[in-house]
Amino acid sequence: MRSLLRQLLRRLLLFVPTLLGITVATFVISRAAPGGPLGELSAEQGSGMLTREQLAEAAHARGFDRPLVEQYFDWLGSAVRGDFGNSDQPHHRPVRELIGEAARVTIGMQAVAAALIYLLGVPIGVWCAVRVGTRLERWVSGLLFALYAMPSVVVGSFLIALLCTGTLANLPFLWSSPPAELTAVSRAAHVFANLAMPTACLVLVGLTGVARYTRAGMVETLRQPWIRALRARGLPESRVLYVHALRTGILPVVTLVSSLFPWLVSGSVAIETLFSIPGLGRLAFEAVDRRDYATVQALALLIGVMTMVGFLVSDLLHAALRRRERVA
Repeated sequence: MRSLLRQLLRRLLLFVPTLLGITVATFVISRAAPGGPLGELSAEQGSGMLTREQLAEAAHARGFDRPLVEQYFDWLGSAVRGDFGNSDQPHHRPVRELIGEAARVTIGMQAVAAALIYLLGVPIGVWCAVRVGTRLERWVSGLLFALYAMPSVVVGSFLIALLCTGTLANLPFLWSSPPAELTAVSRAAHVFANLAMPTACLVLVGLTGVARYTRAGMVETLRQPWIRALRARGLPESRVLYVHALRTGILPVVTLVSSLFPWLVSGSVAIETLFSIPGLGRLAFEAVDRRDYATVQALALLIGVMTMVGFLVSDLLHAALRRRERVA
């Protein structure tokens, strides 16, 4: 217990300097990239380009004419208070509102996908480990490897081609906002129908990694002498697999938890763009494309925080499972 607390304290002490490093790197890279929000502002005017005086006035209003160090510390002080500024183009709205609206869609979809990925991936991995070397297991492992190698946008395109033609042509695959006159139940059903296919795409792509990690961990665990000793004592095979072996074999999968938290909030740029979902991934892509400094920096900070939380939770789960294993 004491070592667990020391590890937790060490991680928390690294939290602040790591996040500061993320904010500095994001700030410098965004400013060093060619173009900028003022270029997008000029493009918004159509054929009438802004004059040099108008551009200087716009830069002064946004604080871009001040020293970079001063701009950074002003933004950092506001971010600590929860104020990330206003988006430039085309929203002209507070960044916190944009992220809040997009997060509701992304986190809901990603959370359901993550739950299904683990609920399906772990049993598939255990099944492959128990039947390793058989013809059926080789076919299943080959299919998992093929899915693992496919980009998510390719899997999504196949799903659209297979499920949105013929008798299933009415199945929605492009996002549409629910009409305001719908009841709460109808709105929920509308959102569910719009997110069903992208969620299925995320599950198909994600469960392959979980299944492969589970298979590798379980194959190694099932070869251990203590597993043979448990079987020799007459324990039921289900208890040997799911109580004793899985406790050790699941450790490689626990490592994936560190990427789960940032994945929940970062979204999938390819999936959200393919299915026109107004989530965080699409918001980040559009913000980078528009050189929207405020939105890019806020999203980078959010993903950095969730990445650090993911590593912390992963370390704690590893330590807890190792402790239970020693006790057992």
